[in-house]
Amino acid sequence: MPPLKAIRAFEATARHLSFSRAADELCVTQSAVSHQVRALEDFLGKKLLVRNGKRISLTVEGDTFQSVVGDCFSRMASVTDHLIGKQKVSLRIMTQTSVASEWLVARLHDFNTAYPDVITRLDTFVMANSFDANDYDVLIGAWPAPEGFVTRKLRDGRWYPVCAPTVYDQIDPHDPASLLDWPLYSTEEGADWTLWMQHQGLRPPATLDIRHYNLALISARAAVDGFGVALSNDLVADRLVRVGDLIPLKQFSYSLPWGQYYVHYRSDRHNQNQTAAFTEWLEAAARA
Repeated sequence: MPPLKAIRAFEATARHLSFSRAADELCVTQSAVSHQVRALEDFLGKKLLVRNGKRISLTVEGDTFQSVVGDCFSRMASVTDHLIGKQKVSLRIMTQTSVASEWLVARLHDFNTAYPDVITRLDTFVMANSFDANDYDVLIGAWPAPEGFVTRKLRDGRWYPVCAPTVYDQIDPHDPASLLDWPLYSTEEGADWTLWMQHQGLRPPATLDIRHYNLALISARAAVDGFGVALSNDLVADRLVRVGDLIPLKQFSYSLPWGQYYVHYRSDRHNQNQTAAFTEWLEAAARA
């Protein structure tokens, strides 16, 4: 068998794809981690990592080895918790920022109350390529499914215009063309509003004013100020609509092809029962 210390160093490095983050986790120096990984490669006679400056990637052999040792360490952690009487199980959740701040956080207390033995650890990111999916048990958002994850659609997401009450008083709620007199806040370089106009049978006027934001949440927050109209959905605009800051125009809703929200989860880990409980709760909450 290879030295356990070398396997541990490789597992942490492969999981984070970073020597420095692995060193922080293991409370050793970065050079010590690098030395242990090289020792493991020498033992196996195979290259496990490709080093390109500060960037690290797994070779085919490294990916194969990581899939096994990662599962072994996870199982050892689970049985150790059981033997020492540790009752609570952690569930690592990654959610798109807008879904977390405007919808999930307000409801997560309900899950924590129903499942007091599960510790939820919530992180947020905007882009799927900003994090390593293998660090998490559950992913929530409009991201594509990573390899090794099971996918379920949370709900059929319908997108619709939202505006402040002051704007609503100045438009015709029966005529979608009346919205085009206002600045339109877009998160898709205008493609979202182009599809919306096509769905409504409208031609864009020459004076169309499109203003760009990188997040649906920011676009919705901008609409609160009463100077324009945003496109949003129930998961993003929920809280702002409930408190009266925004009025939804659901009569002008449409299905945005890339705007569907999913839950992706791992079913092959030691906390699979807790993961199943969370995903079932999440789907029920989304349906409600």
